[in-house]
Amino acid sequence: MDISVITPSLNMLDYLRRCHASIADQNGVRFEHIVMDGGSRDGSAEWLRSATDLVGVVQPDEGMYDAINNGLRLARGELVSYLNCDEQYLPGTLGFVKEFFDTHPHVDVIAGDTLLIRPDGSLIAYRKAYPLPLTLLLSAHLQFHSSSLFFRRRIVDSGELFDPTLKDVGDQEFVARLIRKKYRFAFCRRYLSAFTMTGANRGENPAARREGLALRASSPHWTYALAGPFRVVRWLIKLTYGAYFERMPIVYSVYDSGDLNFRRVFLASTASFRWRQT
Repeated sequence: MDISVITPSLNMLDYLRRCHASIADQNGVRFEHIVMDGGSRDGSAEWLRSATDLVGVVQPDEGMYDAINNGLRLARGELVSYLNCDEQYLPGTLGFVKEFFDTHPHVDVIAGDTLLIRPDGSLIAYRKAYPLPLTLLLSAHLQFHSSSLFFRRRIVDSGELFDPTLKDVGDQEFVARLIRKKYRFAFCRRYLSAFTMTGANRGENPAARREGLALRASSPHWTYALAGPFRVVRWLIKLTYGAYFERMPIVYSVYDSGDLNFRRVFLASTASFRWRQT
């Protein structure tokens, strides 16, 4: 097995089906999709039991990261990732990821670019991945989306899992921990996934912001005095890596609420680098 994709699920059947379709149509790679459902009441559990092209597990959990950890323990792939219900892989993503790891055996983790879309599939913004030193990572938000994050199974085998006590920023804590432990990252200038701005995304709620502030409090106190310079340095790094610019138009295809046998193709002539809801 080349890649295992874990999806935590709870009462998001419509988006779960889109997410799964975006994995199922990947070519040139052997993969498994493991869905960990926490006990949905919207038909998700029944759909999982009827699906033959995924591993569906319905059991209680202690939150999203606990569900992801449970899925990672079941994973058989040499590479692993997690994809939330409101996210999709773009065409060719898994094949690209496998080839990248095959040709870069020294790399442990890769992160790529992400498109932010509306529920109808239309484009809101683009988010480009770029490297950050640990102090800058902990001074603000994670600089890429977890939907475009992939890592080698040996990281999980070494005992590195997500912190289940966190509810919203476990991906940032996980990445920071891997950086501390000297795992090697690579950043790919390619759109790997689409993140749907549903209006109910966990990272946008007040609890997530409070949890993020608590995580940043783990930084040395001297970093607070340098908050202003850190913002400038981060801006310069983003500028250097082209995170503020994109050549238009952007052509991409995702699944919407219609026929899940076909991706819908979009051509976006404008988009922002800014995270915004509408």
